[in-house]
Amino acid sequence: MEQSAPQPQPQLPKPPGYGDPNSQPKPMLQKPPAYRDFDSQPPPGPPRKPVLPPSFRPKPKRRGCCGVCCCTFCIIFIILFLLFVIAAAIFYLLYDPALPVFHLGSFRVPKLNVSNSNDGAYLDADTAARVEVKNRSGKMSWHFGKSKVSVSAYGGNLILGSTKVAGFVVKQKGLAQVKAEMEVRKLALEDRQSRRLKGAVESKMLVPTLEVQTKTSVGLQGWKSPSIAVTIVCGGVPMRTLENGDPPICSITLLRWIKIR
Repeated sequence: MEQSAPQPQPQLPKPPGYGDPNSQPKPMLQKPPAYRDFDSQPPPGPPRKPVLPPSFRPKPKRRGCCGVCCCTFCIIFIILFLLFVIAAAIFYLLYDPALPVFHLGSFRVPKLNVSNSNDGAYLDADTAARVEVKNRSGKMSWHFGKSKVSVSAYGGNLILGSTKVAGFVVKQKGLAQVKAEMEVRKLALEDRQSRRLKGAVESKMLVPTLEVQTKTSVGLQGWKSPSIAVTIVCGGVPMRTLENGDPPICSITLLRWIKIR
């Protein structure tokens, strides 16, 4: 039998870098000093912020400090206000505080003389007033210091005299009277004013205004409060109404700005 011829073996591809052992390696070229390989450089990073000097650097903000302080202050204020309201309510229920009531009891003009001379008219007058003070509280007393009493007419444009009276005390549910006698001498008047004043006094239509400036304090079970300034103003009705027994209620001004009628 005839033998078949051997088949040729397939040629395998040579791996990369395979070379002939007899061949010499090619020398690598040296890169020049200024050579830059743009393909192999890493991508540029994000731009850096400029460094500012310490004086221009923003200071870190304190968060939450102002809010906490504001809330704390509001809570303390609300608590103190509630305590004050509770204490005032308890004090009112226990001691029944009430401001005293002032009335202009009477007003008289025992003497009124208008003299005329070459240089004008002059007024000489004596006036007497009585103010009644009633204490409505049954557990506290009112103490009044030395008082200045003055009387005027025509809206304060005509002063009819002033004087000072001693201090006094109005006890619980008590009544006190303050009497003041005033005088004015050689008060210059206009001709029209002198005629008007004389006619008003004779017809008892003069409308006097009495003002009492004093200081008052509260007495309670042996304790006495600090004194505060008080101004009492009585008037607004003519003398004829006063003589008929219809005294007006006076207004009270505390600390020169709280007015109570």
